[in-house]
Amino acid sequence: MTEERLLEIKNLKKYFPVKAGVFRRTVAHVKAVDDISFHINKGETLGLVGESGCGKSTAGRTILRLLEATEGEITFEGHNLLELDKRELREMRKEMQIIFQDPYASLNPRMTVADIVGEPIDIHGLAANKKERNERVTEILDTVGLGTEYMKRYPHEFSGGQRQRIGVARALAVDPSLIIADEPVSALDVSIQAQVINLLQDLQKDFSLTYLFIAHDLSVVKHISDRVAVMYLGKLVEVADKQKLFDDPKHPYTQSLLSAIPVADPTYKSDRIILEGDVPSPVNPPSGCRFHPRCPYAMEICSEVEPEYKDYGEGHYAACHLLEQE
Repeated sequence: MTEERLLEIKNLKKYFPVKAGVFRRTVAHVKAVDDISFHINKGETLGLVGESGCGKSTAGRTILRLLEATEGEITFEGHNLLELDKRELREMRKEMQIIFQDPYASLNPRMTVADIVGEPIDIHGLAANKKERNERVTEILDTVGLGTEYMKRYPHEFSGGQRQRIGVARALAVDPSLIIADEPVSALDVSIQAQVINLLQDLQKDFSLTYLFIAHDLSVVKHISDRVAVMYLGKLVEVADKQKLFDDPKHPYTQSLLSAIPVADPTYKSDRIILEGDVPSPVNPPSGCRFHPRCPYAMEICSEVEPEYKDYGEGHYAACHLLEQE
């Protein structure tokens, strides 16, 4: 794998205003994504994990400018996406696609499969005529395991797994280099999840794709990712090579997440780390380290000073005062 960076995120923030009163004045902000930085190399899969509501999906959509960033830099193939106008962004969109979480809600129920997969081809002018377009749609559907007999059908005629394959086909239609997969298997049965994950891995090899794979299931992330980034309440707390992260998690939050992975062995005695309390509100996050109210190792400094996010060797990044004491 080449170490050429395809995507680089620097100090990315996405705040949503909270409005109240008769005049709808902004009284606070939901800090959904709060100053995160990471990169993805060409051809690799970066898994982005964390609890529901930690800002994973918001980060993915902000990178694609489906949501406008509050602050920061998003550099894709050498271009700062936040500086592009609408026409330039549309051109760049051909290289970046998204697979949505819900295969039931993300497909237009009034469109046939041929139209759903063909629409991005039409938008970007990738086919000279209808015959060429239909040939391309047929080829893409075949690639994701759906035959030509499905082209005239509507989304309600398919199972969840088949619908997600249609979503994958739509993302592939414009031959992108980056795909953001936003929890693509969380709405599917476990037996179907494996099929879709294997399909994504095969497509990555065949089409030299790069993935940002957003999920909350660590066993899925372990299977598909090269590196893993862990997010908590809008902040990145740890980023490392997959094997390093699973073998030697540095941050207490990562340790608690890994301890919760179920093991298919009734004789196995796991050392579960049970976190106290609930996730704080992103409207009013805790001072210092955001994890300190739930951390079993919290010290006085944790509630006062935000820990520095730094490299602890071989690209293993973490933000924790405990590591600075060692």
